[in-house]
Amino acid sequence: MDENKNNKAAARDGRAVNMLALRLAVSAYLAYLGFDLLRAYLVGASTLPAAAAWGCGVGFMAAGLGFGVYSFLHHRRAAAKKSSPDESEETGKTPDGE
Repeated sequence: MDENKNNKAAARDGRAVNMLALRLAVSAYLAYLGFDLLRAYLVGASTLPAAAAWGCGVGFMAAGLGFGVYSFLHHRRAAAKKSSPDESEETGKTPDGE
């Protein structure tokens, strides 16, 4: 029985790490898109107006950074929640507080 629980926990941990890696890859790609938009504008290879190039470039970079930070913090909170003992196990009370 314990071996089955350990296998399930290991699979869950693996999925969580995979999800974090995919989310960080998406955030890096968003930041890259923003950087590439700005680089193309500054080199002169872009046909976008200045406001659109700067707005989209900075917007994509900010979205990538924000999504990366959110993903990392979400992963850390989920790991901390999983490792901390459940309150209902300590007190013997149900989660509803009854």
